[in-house]
Amino acid sequence: MAAKPPLKLQATTLWEYPSQHYGPGMQGDRNFPGATPSWIVWNLLQRYTRPGDLVVDPMAGSGTTLDVARDLGRRALGYDVSPQRGDIFNVDARRLPLEDGKADFVFIDPPYSTHIQYSDDPRCIGRLDAREPAYWDAMRRVAAEAFRVMKDRRYMAVYVSDSFRKGKPFCPIGFELFAVLRQFFKPVDIIAVVRHNAKLRRSNWQREAVQGNFFLRGFNYLLIMKKELDTHSPTRAVTTTSRRATAAAPTTVARTRRNPRTKAPAPAARSATSAATARVPSAPATPGRHDRQRRKKAPGGKPRKNAPGGKPRKGAPGRNPREKSPGGPPRKKTRARKPGKNAPGRKGRGKGRAPKGNGPCGTS
Repeated sequence: MAAKPPLKLQATTLWEYPSQHYGPGMQGDRNFPGATPSWIVWNLLQRYTRPGDLVVDPMAGSGTTLDVARDLGRRALGYDVSPQRGDIFNVDARRLPLEDGKADFVFIDPPYSTHIQYSDDPRCIGRLDAREPAYWDAMRRVAAEAFRVMKDRRYMAVYVSDSFRKGKPFCPIGFELFAVLRQFFKPVDIIAVVRHNAKLRRSNWQREAVQGNFFLRGFNYLLIMKKELDTHSPTRAVTTTSRRATAAAPTTVARTRRNPRTKAPAPAARSATSAATARVPSAPATPGRHDRQRRKKAPGGKPRKNAPGGKPRKGAPGRNPREKSPGGPPRKKTRARKPGKNAPGRKGRGKGRAPKGNGPCGTS
């Protein structure tokens, strides 16, 4: 048997490792049907947990997640309706006996429809067909329970594969389960894990897939999610909407500034709404140097006509001849200008004389 290569963190979204287990020993039971590859759990815990964190597996199976967590110095709790060893509790994944917000990481490897007979227990989700609504109702309850026991801003992962059987419709479990998880969690990433199942290398299986024009399952989905109460909680829709509306409203911070000349505090700044609705009349301008010069008397002792305080000019305020100037007599009426000698309609001889006759062109 070839030696196992050393473990390292996977850097891309395509994960592959030539063995089911890592190291000289074995994690979980290699003979357990549908056993989870331990190196996948190792990569997840190295990335998303720290020593001493609590790792929970609601469908522990043969205990692979528990062994990997303890190898890395993490605490672990395993539940299953058909426990394979003493440190796994006989509990349904839809009703975990754990308080809210206790788990630092949750890993789930659920049944992929009815391909494997895990248990005769009526609570076993592996007895439910993925083409029936009962399977998805059960998985939705599993996701809700995982959300409940997790701490805020912690991660979880689901390892799952699609389902295909000859003579039956294809069931994209990976896509459908991703949509279910999005109702509770924030998506982080989707990993494609290469399967090194010995059955996939059987020549009769591959020949039958080519002749029957179908595909063998060559990869599994690894759906990585994150719990965020402020943005992806299923119960915070109304609260989040009101928070966003409040945050979008313009706000103005009032600051007190002092005028360097008068040393008096300036008035507080107004918001955009109050500035648009209220109009404050501006104060009269302070007389400047040029205005003071206009007040001076002109040579001869009389004030200038246009100077403030002097006698106003006739008709200066407006063009209306009847409008009275403030403090002065009304403006005189101007007579209309008489038409010239050659103006149309004037009596007499000339170019402007009206033509005779009643015709349209002046002819009779």
